[in-house]
Amino acid sequence: MGVIYMLLASASFATMSALVKLVGTAIPIQELIFLRCILALPFFCCYLLYQNKPLVVKARKTVAVRSLFGFSAMIGFYYALTHMGLADCIFLGRIQPLFIALLAPFVLGEKTPRSAWLAITTGLIGVALIMKPSLVDWPIAAWVALGAALAGACAHLMVRRLNRTDTPGAIVLNFLFLTALASGGCALFFWVPPSFRQWLAICGIALFASLGQSLMTMAYRLDRAPAVAAASYSSIILSLFYGYFFWGESPRGLVWIGGVLIVCGGALLVKSRIKVSEPARM
Repeated sequence: MGVIYMLLASASFATMSALVKLVGTAIPIQELIFLRCILALPFFCCYLLYQNKPLVVKARKTVAVRSLFGFSAMIGFYYALTHMGLADCIFLGRIQPLFIALLAPFVLGEKTPRSAWLAITTGLIGVALIMKPSLVDWPIAAWVALGAALAGACAHLMVRRLNRTDTPGAIVLNFLFLTALASGGCALFFWVPPSFRQWLAICGIALFASLGQSLMTMAYRLDRAPAVAAASYSSIILSLFYGYFFWGESPRGLVWIGGVLIVCGGALLVKSRIKVSEPARM
């Protein structure tokens, strides 16, 4: 059941990404992030009140660091979505689990299996192929997407820390609140009144982002993390469909090869995590 929830979460995140690309550069990124967070806040607040869960986290310094990385990841990801192909951006975003495996020993003190290093290397080669064979020719948007994946990995590592002391709902609520404050302060100086169609897209972004977060949380509660992580790669398929159907995007050959290498790297990482977790279950 957890895998099914993750498939639905991945579809929600892919739809959210397509809506961000649809809005494009017409709305400043800071304003888009602010509206996405402020519209989702009541949903999570009411949910926690209904569940009689705390609204404020205990590890406030950690959630502040998590919010900083998460805010940076959102800015980079939204920028990349509006300046490069949807599938290319999603492919690069899939390097995030490999970044997590690379950083976990230093941030969380978790040992990375030797087999995981093969996964990391395979994924990084895939990134290089997507971004272009020549280092000089790598576009700015691709660099930003890669930086957003790294920032997102750091944010997820902070969430791992927060899960030791706080509930998932409180973590998300506090992240949304802090991100709304940070982005709102910046958005005031560049505010652009959205049109009716843009409001519909923005509401869709908030809806599918919140739905994706909720489904992903349930997925990790109901099934093993490796199986759920593997299911998250399904977002690539829907992103390819959206990119081709709405924008006529057809990834070039090297992007396909690079994307396959990233997915293979993720699959190798999942396999290594299953092997590590097996002795603990015996």
